[in-house]
Parts: sequence; C-alpha cells; structure tokens
Amino acid sequence: MKLLGLILPTFLLLSTPAIAVEFNGKNIDGQKLPAKAYYYGTGGIYNVQVSFHKRRATIYFTDGNQSTIQLNQQVITDSKNIVGFGKLGQFPINRNFSVGLVYDNDGVGSSSSQLQQSNPLEGFWRISLD
Repeated sequence: MKLLGLILPTFLLLSTPAIAVEFNGKNIDGQKLPAKAYYYGTGGIYNVQVSFHKRRATIYFTDGNQSTIQLNQQVITDSKNIVGFGKLGQFPINRNFSVGLVYDNDGVGSSSSQLQQSNPLEGFWRISLD
C-alpha cells in the first residue's frame, strides 16, 4: 500500500501537462524571437522581439519599451497569426483583469464633458514570427 502511495503521486506529476507556449510540438517559453506586431489600437506594424511565458507574450520594441499581452491560444499553429489582448501600459493578471496605466489623449484636468468612444479592437495584437 505504501508503494502505491509513492507511485501514484509520481505518475500524476509526470502526466500533468506542461503549461507553456508550444509551436511545432516544442516549448518556446523564454526565447526572444524576432517578429512583427500589428496593434489594432494604432493600426501600426512594429518590428519587435517577442518572448512567451505560459499564456503571455512580452513584446519588446526597438526603443526599449515593452508590453505584455494575454494570448488567445497556448499552442501556436500558425506562426504568422498569433493573437492576443493587452493595452499599452497594462500588465495582464489573468484572463479578465489587468493593472497598469491608462493613457488619456485629453490630459489630466480636461473639462471635456463628452465620453470618449473607444475602439472596440483597441488592445488586440497580431504577432507574426519572422
């Protein structure tokens, strides 16, 4: 009985799926890869480097800035179409919440009484690995 108590937990640990981003059946977590990133919020395409960690991707811009996004998928099937969500200045905590700064085009103390209309696609990214 003691033997079963040792074997069963070991078997469960070995059979637990790895939580990592995969591409072509390989774990690519932690590697910085050259890529192009399209940000729907600005309509811009950026030459970047990207590294993956679990269900997140950190995008490194050439000016030294970076942004972390939540990926829609953990297994990448198309290296030219990796989709995720994350607004500039925000860091995702989980699938529903993020923390960080919110950028306002009007500036602090603006007396604009109109509500700003936000772009429904703001925050969506499409990454294409080079």
